[in-house]
Amino acid sequence: MKGVRAMSFEETNEIQTSVIPRGTVITGNIQMTGKLEMYGQVIGDINASDRVDICGNVNGSVNADTIHAKDSFIVGKIICAKDAVIHENTVLLGDVSAENLVVEGAIQGNLDVKGCVRVGAKAIMESDIRAKSIEVSNGASIVGNCTLCYADKDALSVFPPEPEKPVKPVKVAEAEKPSKPVKAAEAKKSAAEPEKKPVRRTTAKAKEDKKETK
Repeated sequence: MKGVRAMSFEETNEIQTSVIPRGTVITGNIQMTGKLEMYGQVIGDINASDRVDICGNVNGSVNADTIHAKDSFIVGKIICAKDAVIHENTVLLGDVSAENLVVEGAIQGNLDVKGCVRVGAKAIMESDIRAKSIEVSNGASIVGNCTLCYADKDALSVFPPEPEKPVKPVKVAEAEKPSKPVKAAEAKKSAAEPEKKPVRRTTAKAKEDKKETK
């Protein structure tokens, strides 16, 4: 038929991109399919099936395939099936779980990365890191522990296990030792004897004694 356009399945199967413009504030969780470009503010969790680009503020967790955050302030956990990138001028207060991670901003939270963590020269991190490998540029600041627990090499197969230390017996202090029991006869004798008070001499009697001695 003339004037009727045939439907293109390629167009309907394209991944759609949703945009939250600057100045928009959304209160509540977002559940969506496709990509998301967020320039406003979200107070709630974001769950997307594809990439999420954040250039705003988020107070909640973000779960997506890939996450890029730039000029953002995020309070919440980031969970990525693939890669996460924290660009400059971005502050993240929360944990990160991803396949690979690039940090060029600031993170305060623990990192669990199955692949590589790349830390830029301007990065500031207060984190305990669990990863397969890590690359740190000169100038970066990292406070925390780093464990390459996902590496292919097994340290336990190279180094012998530490021997168990013998347990030393604990000595009882002298003050903690129980006192000796008092015999019944001694206790009865001390109770029967009256307390002896010191005899005080009067001044006159003391003077007479002093004269006799002379």
